[in-house]
Amino acid sequence: MKYSKGYKYQLKVNVVIQTRLRPEKPAIVQGFIFLGTDGKLFIYNSYAWNGATCAPDFKCNMLAVLVHDALFQLIQEGLLPDYHFKECNEELRDIMIIEGTPKLIAEVFYFGVNTFGKHFYKKITPVFEV
Repeated sequence: MKYSKGYKYQLKVNVVIQTRLRPEKPAIVQGFIFLGTDGKLFIYNSYAWNGATCAPDFKCNMLAVLVHDALFQLIQEGLLPDYHFKECNEELRDIMIIEGTPKLIAEVFYFGVNTFGKHFYKKITPVFEV
C-alpha cells in the first residue's frame, strides 16, 4: 500500500476553470489534473490538496488555492515548465478577487507566493510504503 500525508481537502466534484497559462503541450496528472494548451484547467473529483500554506483558508480563497496547488503540482512533477511560476501566482490573486477576497488581501497572498513560493513548490510530498 502507498499513501501520502498532509492533505486537508478532497474534491467531491470536478472543477473546470479557464487560466491564462498556455503550455506548449497538455500537462496531465492522470485522473486528477489536466491543463490543455488552450489554458483550460480540469481538476477532477477526488483530487486532494492542502489548502493555503502559511495562511488561513476562507471560502473566498478556496477555489484560488485549489487552482494554485494544482498548477504548482504540475510544475513540481515536471509537467509544466517553471517559467509559468509567476502566471500561477497571478491566477491565485485574480481568482481570489473574483471570488470576493478584498483586493488588498489578494495582493498580500500574491506577494507571499511570489516571495516565498519557490521554497514550497520544489518540495515533493513524500510517499510512504507499508
